[in-house]
Amino acid sequence: MQLTNDTLTNREIVSCWRLGEQLTGGRWYDIYRAAPKTYSFDSNHDFIIKLIHTNLDYDQRCLAIDRMAREAQATEQLNHPNIIRLLDAGLDQAPFFLVQPWIEGRSLDRLISQAPHLSLSRVLWVIRQIAEGIKAGHEKGRAFLGLDPSHVMVGKTGRITLIGWSHSHAFRDKVSIISNSHQLARYTAPECFSNEYRVQPSSDVYSLGVLIHQIFSIQPPFAGESIPQIRQSHRDLIPEDLIFSQPDCPQALGRLVKQMLSKNPEVRPTMREVLNSLIGVEIEHLSDLTPIVL
Repeated sequence: MQLTNDTLTNREIVSCWRLGEQLTGGRWYDIYRAAPKTYSFDSNHDFIIKLIHTNLDYDQRCLAIDRMAREAQATEQLNHPNIIRLLDAGLDQAPFFLVQPWIEGRSLDRLISQAPHLSLSRVLWVIRQIAEGIKAGHEKGRAFLGLDPSHVMVGKTGRITLIGWSHSHAFRDKVSIISNSHQLARYTAPECFSNEYRVQPSSDVYSLGVLIHQIFSIQPPFAGESIPQIRQSHRDLIPEDLIFSQPDCPQALGRLVKQMLSKNPEVRPTMREVLNSLIGVEIEHLSDLTPIVL
């Protein structure tokens, strides 16, 4: 694999894609709207292209390429309606890139901050779709390990798409997955903080439990000013029971979340069991328009 710091000779064109407006930038990547270069300049940019920074040093470039390769592998392998699709990728030489569909909607964290409430039936539908996407990964032997509200896209119709698969790994991989992201750490299972951690699907079950708990209690149950404090919170803190603290939370869901948040990975339910329980709760509350404050 060629690793150079060559800059793009034409910043507007990458492979067969024409770049539009820049959406965001981060430690590893810049993300732009994009359209096929054969389209006219005024065409809709219905795709996004993720580009690895050209100014990273060699070690950082290798890490960024590895993350992008994992995302490409996962999204190509997991053909599921609740998982972002891979449309194109270039990982053999600079410029390194990945192309995915543009999703018209909001991330779950933006929805939580902007919407005063959603009906219980809509909340349960959102949660069930998240579980569907994660379960699809588990069926292919892959854990998501990137679940936080910013990686859950909510389309205009309410359809959920999981993004952020650069964090994913195959089961039993020995990895160190904790970065300097306080956001992601709040949803990370306690066993993941170990240097001896080997990837297991039960870690995703825990993360989904944290997210469900937050939806009903407004704040994430595990917090801290630093990664070590958040880690300690995951290991020691027992979150309040939703059955008693949040009367709008269905009791069956409250019991399920309590099981999902077990400190012991071996006693958590599987994602298949979680999904079966969520479907039952959702069916029971299909017409329940109780407002859930977000």
